[in-house]
Amino acid sequence: MRALLVVLGVGFCGAAWAAPERGENLLASPGFETPGAWHKPGKGFAVVDEGRDGGKCILCESDVDNETSGAMQRLTFDPPIRHPFTVSGWSKAEGAAGADYCLYLDVWYEDGTNLWGMRGDFDGGTHDWQRVEYTVDVDKPVTKIEFFILFRRATGKAWFDDVRLSLTPFELRRERIVASLYGGNSIDYAAALSLPAQWKASILAGQGVVYVAEGEGAAVAMSWDGTDPAGARLAGGEYAIRVEATDRLRNEALVHRARVRTASGEGLGYVAWTASSMQRVLIDSIPPDAEPRASLREAAIALAGNEYESFQVAVRTAPGKTLDGCTVEVAALEGERGSIPAENVAWHQVGFVWLDALWPHPKRSHAAPGWWPDPLLPVRRFDVPPATTQSVWFTVYAPPGTPTGEYRGKVVIRPRNAPPIRVPVRATVYGFDLPVRSNLKTAFALMDGFLEKLYGKPLTPELRQAYGDFVLEHRLNPDDISRTDPPALEDLERYDGKGLNAFNVLNMVRPRGDAAWVCWSPLEVYRPEFKQSLIDRLDPYVAELEKRGLKDRAYVYTFDERGPEFFPVMTEYFGLIKQRYGIPTLTTAKVPQDAEVMRKLNVDWNCPVSSAYRFDEAEQCREAGLQVWTYVCLGPRYPFANFLADDPLIEARVIAWQAYHQKVDGFLYWGLNIWSRKNNDYLIDPEADGPRLRWSITTGGRWPALHGDGELLYAGKNGPIGSIRLANLRDGLEDYEYLHRLAESTGVDTARHACEPVTTSLTTFTREPEVVQAQRDRIARRIENAAP
Repeated sequence: MRALLVVLGVGFCGAAWAAPERGENLLASPGFETPGAWHKPGKGFAVVDEGRDGGKCILCESDVDNETSGAMQRLTFDPPIRHPFTVSGWSKAEGAAGADYCLYLDVWYEDGTNLWGMRGDFDGGTHDWQRVEYTVDVDKPVTKIEFFILFRRATGKAWFDDVRLSLTPFELRRERIVASLYGGNSIDYAAALSLPAQWKASILAGQGVVYVAEGEGAAVAMSWDGTDPAGARLAGGEYAIRVEATDRLRNEALVHRARVRTASGEGLGYVAWTASSMQRVLIDSIPPDAEPRASLREAAIALAGNEYESFQVAVRTAPGKTLDGCTVEVAALEGERGSIPAENVAWHQVGFVWLDALWPHPKRSHAAPGWWPDPLLPVRRFDVPPATTQSVWFTVYAPPGTPTGEYRGKVVIRPRNAPPIRVPVRATVYGFDLPVRSNLKTAFALMDGFLEKLYGKPLTPELRQAYGDFVLEHRLNPDDISRTDPPALEDLERYDGKGLNAFNVLNMVRPRGDAAWVCWSPLEVYRPEFKQSLIDRLDPYVAELEKRGLKDRAYVYTFDERGPEFFPVMTEYFGLIKQRYGIPTLTTAKVPQDAEVMRKLNVDWNCPVSSAYRFDEAEQCREAGLQVWTYVCLGPRYPFANFLADDPLIEARVIAWQAYHQKVDGFLYWGLNIWSRKNNDYLIDPEADGPRLRWSITTGGRWPALHGDGELLYAGKNGPIGSIRLANLRDGLEDYEYLHRLAESTGVDTARHACEPVTTSLTTFTREPEVVQAQRDRIARRIENAAP
């Protein structure tokens, strides 16, 4: 195999050589001794004598957040190379803040497709030299890579040195060995291979092999129950672990050994622990501090009246052991001044969906593809197979008017074949209630077309309203930005009493007919006869909205992510809506956050994607009486927050804190139920289907590592099935109400400042549940102290 590497930069020529060795740096002048090897995007960079070892490095700096600085090399491979790449480098910073402060990679495949935007981000603020490293896995031969050092849409100063791009070495990483987790002779083992491989993991007693596990891929996992191949229990003591692997690409072999000491005995058969609702409990999770016991430490939560708050109880079974027929018992939480009834303590089994490949998020580098937790399954009982971690999700609801104070009770998970798991629960109830109607407008599309796909057409009002009620329980409007028929008036009246604060009348596009949805229509649709058909439909409908007192929550959404070529039509049709009906207009079209431009185009509510939201520009629009919303979809991703299924779960909760801090007027999401992925063709029966669903939430095609985009709900046999992501969105919207309530007594600026331990910008925020919980408690106490 021969590879041609060409680096395009001023004054640098290409060279040809044998295929590079793993670990060899493919970049020219990685320490910037020959800066001509680097291309200068935007403002480029300055070469300075301030490197890590006293030599040269580059400096990027900016006083404004709309510039690009950095460096780039382009590498081409002939013949193409199919191999994971490792990216690394160093940077220090002074007052760095913004969207893109990172090492960034774009990849071109031989078949013409691409892998865009792989990145490793440096910390913002001021810090000394910091190293980042990440691996880019590729599933096809690569013909070209563009390697960027980026300081884009950022302010401050950043120095970069010793950058590297190499073929990933074949090695074992992140090894974890846990002995006697369940109280007796057992071993749980987990590690990650840097490259996909065929692997075998063995446990040896002396020179003899007592257990073997084999597999394929990058994740190595093994659980041993302490018995020999004949099933006889062995004594605890000294054991050896041997991992052998052969990578798929170059047939390179790896052998790794480790030693471990175990305790004697059979043990309890399982281990259990409590976990925050802001953390995913993966199917192979092993807690760092778990002990074999049936009585757990207290699960503590805090909530206001009319609020939901959740916690998890995770159970991991020992190798060779199952928990059969687990049922769950909940009890009322009792306080000195009242109680929270048992019917207000709900539980669900956390189900799993299969994720083939993960997007390389730097804050969850320990995770591997496989079965990932997401759906919240309503079941009466469940089993836990051997060497499996299963989470049970508990949600406590405090009704309005619940007296302040501490409430205590317990939940019990009772297996048929093992001792029960008893968990004390303490709920602190604050001395205020959250409003029924939320103060942040939302437009999360619940699409009738996809409901019809699985439940049949026409939809019954009962089913449609069951989904609407469920969404409202999560503080989201049961809306549809893509609807081509106005919503049923009886639905709106029902939802209005349950907290509806905004709804789209219709999307001014071709009627969807039998299609599941229609996002936008081409320009040729907007003819005089189409305009007249809209008038004929809207005149009586808007009159009825006004008659029923619903018009003040109505708006019209159209021109989804359209460009300037649609601006004349936008001006005309949004002008019709404003002038004839006096209803606000909302769009995600590429409209500047500029009051003059928005007024010219008749846009009342502008909705840029979160990575394009500009606080100062949005404030000027608000001062002019306009609104600026924001949204996420398949992007942006790290360093921005998102609630895709393999992003850190806490990001789904933090987004609402960011919305308050950035004074966002509303939040939009294109779909709650885009059931168009593989196996989205049946109604889920949790009792019969079990927790590992055939249902897929992976987009596939051009996006093989895009999971959960447009799917926050699952289609259940008996109605909607929620997800842990949707639950965290609800909890974040409840946190938003804390901030809104604080502002009523202290002012908006003070409430925005109270966000800062959680978030300071759209790219700087915590991923630690303890930080969110502590700051939320501080805000609640300030609200209580300010109460008359």
